[in-house]
Amino acid sequence: MRPQLHLSGFPLPEAEPRPAPEVLDRLRGWDPRGLDGWVAAGKEAAPLSLAECRALAGLVDELELSAGEFERLIAMVGLGLGLDYRRKLVVGKTVYGRDREVDVLFRDARNGNRLAVEAKYQRVAGTADEKLPYAVLNQKTLPLPGVIVYGGGGFHLGALHWLCANTKATDIARFPEWLTVFFAL
Repeated sequence: MRPQLHLSGFPLPEAEPRPAPEVLDRLRGWDPRGLDGWVAAGKEAAPLSLAECRALAGLVDELELSAGEFERLIAMVGLGLGLDYRRKLVVGKTVYGRDREVDVLFRDARNGNRLAVEAKYQRVAGTADEKLPYAVLNQKTLPLPGVIVYGGGGFHLGALHWLCANTKATDIARFPEWLTVFFAL
């Protein structure tokens, strides 16, 4: 596993047990819906438990996921924490004036609070680092709070330092705790 950004004074999440191979198959086979309406946490059961999601999130740098599978994992983590979600929803405009589509939008049914998630998955080193400044600029144009969730192990450490210093961002392995704090779950 690559080195992770870590704030001193805050404990690292406890290591989850390694998931069985069929857990990844259940992630890949799940139809997350949410393209034409809200998926309600209390009415929709995810195919993975929150513990299984945490275990997969901790191993995401070792897995071969597609961008869609990475987004499914993000949606499943929120669902496991009791949050409703929508996917691929247009929310505002980009810095270039185009429609701004967020990957996952979470809603806390208790109070209606929302959070937009931009998923950034990069399995191998490449040009994804160059797209991070654009994602940060676009996040600042959102009409609601947002976070960039990254994973895959292909980002340069310097790019992740810059990302976390300039916006709200978190590694997928820490995302469950991040949501817990943000929504006061």
